[in-house]
Order: sequence, then structure tokens, then C-alpha cells
Amino acid sequence: MNTILLAVDFSPASRNAAVFAAELAKLLHTRLLLFHAYMLPTPISEVPYAMVTVDTLQKENEDQIKKEADWIHDNYGLEVEWLVRIGIASDEIKALTKEKEFGLIIMGMKGAGGLDKIIGSTTTNVSRKVKTPVLVVPHNASYTPIKHITYASDFTYKTSIHLFNPLLELARAFGAKTHILFIRQNHGGNAEHERAGKKSTEIIFEGYDHEYVTLEEPAVNQAISKYLQQYSSELLVMVAHKHTFLERVFSKNHTTAMAYETHVPLLILQDKG
Repeated sequence: MNTILLAVDFSPASRNAAVFAAELAKLLHTRLLLFHAYMLPTPISEVPYAMVTVDTLQKENEDQIKKEADWIHDNYGLEVEWLVRIGIASDEIKALTKEKEFGLIIMGMKGAGGLDKIIGSTTTNVSRKVKTPVLVVPHNASYTPIKHITYASDFTYKTSIHLFNPLLELARAFGAKTHILFIRQNHGGNAEHERAGKKSTEIIFEGYDHEYVTLEEPAVNQAISKYLQQYSSELLVMVAHKHTFLERVFSKNHTTAMAYETHVPLLILQDKG
């Protein structure tokens, strides 16, 4: 992992995500780039108001992000780069990933916590537009060294070692155990399908501390929530693949109960072909 991109908006959730970013950058010996995108204010009435110039806004946002960079440097001893641009955050992050190579994008998640808060947010837009892995940090998740990683899947997509490099790098750096959570949504399931999925992941996780867990549950987010309640993990990992597991988790058909039960950072691995 070469460089971590931390998207900031100067909110408490953003500062919390900065803690995770700084800790990971320090552990993995990677560079850290802070990025902020802003929009011009839009008048909401016909009452005249003083127009703020782009130069003024640029300067104000640069001053704020520099304070964030200084805070990370003072507390973690890291040299931090920063960048501010005007535009829609998700679009600017996508453009930035085409200009520079990032091993990970980290973003804070506002709200009560949970995966449904991602829906319709900048985080969702970013994760759908980029091919870079995205780490979503709930605002109320406190950083602790990762000892247990839960990778949740229904084995409906093909896997590759390259796809799982970020997970494996974190597991190796922390000496963490990975719990491969297979969620069987239909009673009885497909035995051949399950064997094939387990075989492919066994190759990927060979040499790493891991175990397989099977849960039978029609709602995948409920299954994940139940498992994390019983067996706590410091990181939840899922794969974003077109028309498969992660998209179904974010679909309107699934309950939002997990939103109020899960406060675990979510690493989204991108498998978009």
C-alpha cells in the first residue's frame, strides 16, 4: 500500500476517520494525503447577499485542511500532504484516483452509525465510482488495533488474490485472524457452490490465520449483525461487485436494523472488472 487518501470535511466524523488513517499510515509506513472538495454557496432567496469569491473560499478551506494536517503531524509524527479542490466530492475523488495511485481511501461516516447511512451519501457515490478500496469509519467507532477481521460473503463472485491484497496486508501488519463468514440465504443452499467458494478463498488465505463460519439467514445484514454481536471484530470486509453481495446489502429490500447495531469500520474491496 503506497499512499492513503483521507477525504475530510472538517466534521467530527472526519476527525475520527483521521485517527484511523494516521494509525494505519504509521503502521504500514505509507504516505498520507488529505483531500477536501467544496462547492460554491447557492443563494436560497432573492435577497441580495455578499458574493464570496472562489479565491476566498479556496483560502479558507486550505487554512482548515492545513490545521488538520498539522494536528495529525503533532499527534502522530507523520508528514502529511493535503489538497483542496472545488467540485463535487465524489467526482473529484474519482478524478484524483486517476491522477495518482492510492492503496486505500478512508472516509468518515456521519449519522447514527450503520450501513444504511452510506446509502445516497458521498461515501456510496465514491465507492461506486472508484476502483480503489474504501474504508468507511463510523463516527462512533473508536480506533483499536485490529485483532479480528470479519470477511462476509455469499460466494457469488469470483475471487482473486489481487482483490484481497488490502485485507491481507492489514491482517499481516496487525497479526489479525480473519473470520470468513459465509451467509447461506436459502435453506440447504448449494453444496457445490459452497465448496467452490471455500476452495477459492482457501487458496487466498493460505498461510494466514483464518476460519470459516456459516450462517443461514435470508437477510444478509441481519446475519452479519448477529455474528458481530456474538464475535466482535475491529474490521468488517465486503466486496463491491456489480449485482452481487454488497449491492444487495444496500438495497431497499433489506432491513435497516444493522444500521443501529453495527459500529464496525467497513472495508469495501472493489471488484469491478
